[in-house]
Amino acid sequence: MGDQLYLERFVWFDHEARRERFPNANTLGEHFEIAPKTAQRSIDHFRDRLLAPLEYDKSHKGYFYTDPTFQLPVIRISEEELLALLISRKLITEASAGFLADELGSVSARLGSLLSANLPGRARPEDAFSFRWKNISPTDPLTFKIVTSALIQGKQLTFCYYSPAASNCTMRTVEPHHMVNYMGNWHLNAFCHLRGDWRDFVLGRMTLCNVEGTAFQIREKDEWQPFLQNTFGIFQNRKSFNVVLRFTPERSRWIKGEMWHEAQTEIVQDDGSLVRTIPASHEAEIMMEILKHGSHVEVLEPEWLRDKISKEMKEAVNKYYV
Repeated sequence: MGDQLYLERFVWFDHEARRERFPNANTLGEHFEIAPKTAQRSIDHFRDRLLAPLEYDKSHKGYFYTDPTFQLPVIRISEEELLALLISRKLITEASAGFLADELGSVSARLGSLLSANLPGRARPEDAFSFRWKNISPTDPLTFKIVTSALIQGKQLTFCYYSPAASNCTMRTVEPHHMVNYMGNWHLNAFCHLRGDWRDFVLGRMTLCNVEGTAFQIREKDEWQPFLQNTFGIFQNRKSFNVVLRFTPERSRWIKGEMWHEAQTEIVQDDGSLVRTIPASHEAEIMMEILKHGSHVEVLEPEWLRDKISKEMKEAVNKYYV
């Protein structure tokens, strides 16, 4: 018996029998659009191979459980495991998952059935969780499918890429190694033939994607992983620098404990202000993070970044006071 039988026919039949609706071969066949004989074979397998305590009730023309404590092997997992699966599905689907959304949606429905049987009182447990994203560059479903195909197959990928730093698209041929979802946006970490180096590509800025027939040798993890997580943010450069920030006591209460990077350090001073040191390598991203805190943060180091922030804030003030 296949996965579909376990996850759909068995779960549905178990659900009906447990609620004393007396399912039979006809109702099972109608629900899944299969022949009554096929449905009966499923019931027989359910009873004989999985040892389901089913008995046929002639008056109701259907089956019922003689032992209500019986549980399907497929649902003999903990509530925590079911919730982990369900939340993961919601996370991936709502984070611009592209063509996987429909497939994961059907998985969600199956998980919902399992949870409903184990969490009485919650008719639709899949509606209990959601995720909110902002500043997302939506990923075209076809682009997502092509990129993931090249990534899994280990084949070169070509596409036209629009960079915010340029005014036009450039054709790229890359060796895809890793995809990461950062703040709701899908990114591809790949070795770019045009630049001769590792680059981060936002899937939402790709067009004309195509999987090339040329396979490539997957490179060691130590070669590309540093471009993902060595310093703050998603955009990485080879050279890094430490940024030291002092937050006001008021803002410190909000950001204390926030994880900007695994290597960050922070010290709470006597007046309640917080000094945070964080490794960075791409000035644009860390500047945007600093500026959103306005007058509640001061750059202590490096001096060149302090000067850039000061210049940016003065130019912003000039927009309002001419």
